[in-house]
Formats: sequence, C-alpha cells, structure tokens
Amino acid sequence: MKFIVRTIITALALWLTTLMLPGITAPQAQSDGQLALYFLGAGAIFVAISAIIRPILVVLSIPLYILTLGLWALVVNALILMLSSWLANQFGWGLTVDGFWWAVVGGLVIAIILMIIDWFLPKDFRK
Repeated sequence: MKFIVRTIITALALWLTTLMLPGITAPQAQSDGQLALYFLGAGAIFVAISAIIRPILVVLSIPLYILTLGLWALVVNALILMLSSWLANQFGWGLTVDGFWWAVVGGLVIAIILMIIDWFLPKDFRK
C-alpha cells in the first residue's frame, strides 16, 4: 500500500515539475487519462529506483557527501531522475530530461514538492 501511495505522490511531483521546468517535458498523450497513466508509470519507476539504487549510491559515495557537506545529494537526485527518465523512455512513456543541469534542478524541485506533500500525509505513509 505504501508503494502505491508513494507512486501516486511521486507522479504528482513529476507532473508539477514538468509544468514548472521547460527542460523536463511530459510525454505526448492522446488524453488526460493516458497522460496520468504515463506519469504513474514514471512515478513507479522513480520510486523503485529510489528504493533500490539510491541506498547503494549513498553508501558508496559517503566521502563525497562529507566533502561537499551534503550537496552531493543533488547529484544523486539528478542521477536518479535521469535514470528514471531513460527507463520511462524505454517503456514508451516519454518523460524526457534535457541534460544534467535540468536533472539537478528537477531533482531539487521534486525533492521540495515531495517534502511539502509529506507534511500532509499520515505518519504511516511518510518516508
């Protein structure tokens, strides 16, 4: 249940990010329902990658976190977003990120949106 809630919240954050940033574009869809399904798929990919690959990246790059006083987290978020975008494109869902710096800004925006939404969630569904 928590994965489903996280996927929906992340899909909302991805959608809001595509509305705010011109370097991160939404997939072309025939209808609003199809667009919602595309974002739910991309959100599921983002959540799965965050759950599986992010901990490995964090542990392997602890010295960089210490050296940069935590700013390395922006790079990790950007890598997660770029990998999610690539995988979504492989499935034909078309979420595109125009480059590394757009991924950095997009990762920051997504993290802020997710943090704000987490404030309103019950404790069972928070990160």
